[in-house]
Amino acid sequence: MQLHTFFWTAAVAGLFSALSLKFLHIFHFVSWSPVGWMDRFVFLTKQPSAVKWTVFILLLFVLHAMLYGLFTAASQLPPSVMAILMAIIVVCAVEWAVTPPASLKSAYRAVSIPLLALAAIIMRFVSGTAVFMDTEVKRKAK
Repeated sequence: MQLHTFFWTAAVAGLFSALSLKFLHIFHFVSWSPVGWMDRFVFLTKQPSAVKWTVFILLLFVLHAMLYGLFTAASQLPPSVMAILMAIIVVCAVEWAVTPPASLKSAYRAVSIPLLALAAIIMRFVSGTAVFMDTEVKRKAK
């Protein structure tokens, strides 16, 4: 795994994820604030919004770095399939953590389709880059 590709992929995915979530929140595609959950932490309660967003982007960077490693390890599977499955898992986990559903039907209705689409795009970017770089490293080693 080339370190600079790993770093920049995680950084771009984290930044784009944060901007996408802010966009979805501004235009009411999601009813929750992307950094609203940070008030649960005592050290972030009194911090300005810029600090919360910086911490959030760093957390997204770490998440996408872990996903890059996961996608590299599973590089034998098609990147599109991995991206869609991971996007569904992540979106369902986030939506259900934010607003716990009363029933399965209400959980299905609570999932934001624009959030799912953006998550799939971002996951496809990360998985495609991870699989390509893994394949390229193996090809150059021959």
